[in-house]
Amino acid sequence: MLKSKKGFTKITTGSLLIALLSSAVMTGCGEEKGAEPTNSTPTNTAIKLPFEKPVKFRVWEPLPSTALAVMKNYAESELNKELQKRLNVTLEYIHPTEGSAKEQFNLMLASGDIPDFIVGTFGDYPGGSVKAFEDGILVDIKKEIPKYAPDLAKIYEAYPDLLMDVETEDGKQFYFPFLKGHESVYTYFGGYLRKDWLDDLGLQVPETIDELYTVLKAFKEKKGATVPFTGNVGNIKGIYFTGAWGINQDHFIENGKVVYGAIDPRFKEYTKTMVKWYKEGILDPELATNNSKTIDAKITGNQAGATVGNTGSGLGKYLPLMKNKGSKFDLVAMPYLVLNKGDSNPFMAKDGPTTGGGAWNVTSAAKKNLKEALAFLNYGYTKEGSMLYNFGIEGVSYKMENGYPKYTELVTNNPNGQPIATMGQFYARAFKDGPFVQDRRYFEQYMALPQQQESLKTWTKYAKQVTKANKSYRGTLTPDEVSQTTTKQNEINTYKDEMFLKWLMGKEDVDATWDKYVEQIKKLGIEDINKVRQGAYDRFTKKFPQALNPQSFNISDILDK
Repeated sequence: MLKSKKGFTKITTGSLLIALLSSAVMTGCGEEKGAEPTNSTPTNTAIKLPFEKPVKFRVWEPLPSTALAVMKNYAESELNKELQKRLNVTLEYIHPTEGSAKEQFNLMLASGDIPDFIVGTFGDYPGGSVKAFEDGILVDIKKEIPKYAPDLAKIYEAYPDLLMDVETEDGKQFYFPFLKGHESVYTYFGGYLRKDWLDDLGLQVPETIDELYTVLKAFKEKKGATVPFTGNVGNIKGIYFTGAWGINQDHFIENGKVVYGAIDPRFKEYTKTMVKWYKEGILDPELATNNSKTIDAKITGNQAGATVGNTGSGLGKYLPLMKNKGSKFDLVAMPYLVLNKGDSNPFMAKDGPTTGGGAWNVTSAAKKNLKEALAFLNYGYTKEGSMLYNFGIEGVSYKMENGYPKYTELVTNNPNGQPIATMGQFYARAFKDGPFVQDRRYFEQYMALPQQQESLKTWTKYAKQVTKANKSYRGTLTPDEVSQTTTKQNEINTYKDEMFLKWLMGKEDVDATWDKYVEQIKKLGIEDINKVRQGAYDRFTKKFPQALNPQSFNISDILDK
């Protein structure tokens, strides 16, 4: 490692990666239009809001393409202007060019010119956030949070299970989390299909793999669907399908042991089913090359009858679009698939109260104003701050109706034709993520269509069983363990993906090559990786035994008191 002249550890560009997520959501509570800024922080902290003197922070954060129609930089948003007015704070945003965030992130760290806050997750940083701390990039803020971020500290005190997500194994904390306030906003992804076609054919919404096959075949033969199910390869390899066999394609937990799903015999049976569907034209032959535009065209062009996706960017996009064209087009959600009636899918695309995405990491650059930095970030967890971050400015972007913060038509039916997701980002953070608690009342309005509201109920059909099964892998690898496993896992992933495509497209026979496939993945080191991951899992559950019996809770309750 080299030291830059600014005192930060300089990293070689090629060694750095970051997985940056642009989620979709945020928090709430109350405030009156025109009210003077209030001292939201209690008297036992040394920092009051607004700051006595202007404070400036630099923030590195990707800007979603959905926001570009109304702003080129978050500094232009009404939310940012309101924060400046209320708190006496200036935020200078650094936005990487879309599609090159990882490369620009690498260059930023290599230069040593690090901003005060970095938004995203350090999950793909070599050695993870712990290594970033050791490299002098991140700051351990655990001891400072009770003093300068008391509202976040109260949330941790009320819901200690959150510490499983925000702390390292040795008790360090590096970021302020994006928290989801209610279980109703944990799930927003699943499968859906053409309801109007189902009705025409007299068919019911499928719940099992075989029922979906029957429906898709009918779509092909009787409705002229050239690609009955469309999407990409990741869609059919995801837990919506593999979970029917009780597995996923990656690491998961079964009876306290780490299992690698891609070499499990159940994955073989799942793969053979997908191969059969592909050969019969049930699956889109362009799964490997599809992008969002081609998928959209197939769904709206009556070529496809089913896919998987988000209720917001899927159902919320296609239904209004086709309604405006005067079409009978209608969509309905399918529950997570199972093999047999009465089974439950033990996996679900289900966030917890915190996902890591949207985290505001505190860097070494913030040390010069660390107290102020923490006090600023704490604002999002106060009642006043959560209302601003979720709903924006009262009387402008929302109005209180019988105690309910309702978005105005400036957001929901913008006169310039801008969609709710775009205008929401201009006035709040509710349609992305950030350092606050997401309010379910935001979600209720964003998912305004009946089909969207029903989809959330449908996709959570097995939510209790998923929590009880507790199959998702938990555990944090040490920097040394990351070094031991990363190259091996990358090689395994490449081989696994290549073989799946060969099987899917009929270039290799599953039965004939399965044993050789499993043997090769073992040669590449999966058993060593499993052993390391088992150790990390055992350490994690020893430190956080509550992970063995996860509990449900709603963080927004503390803000409602």
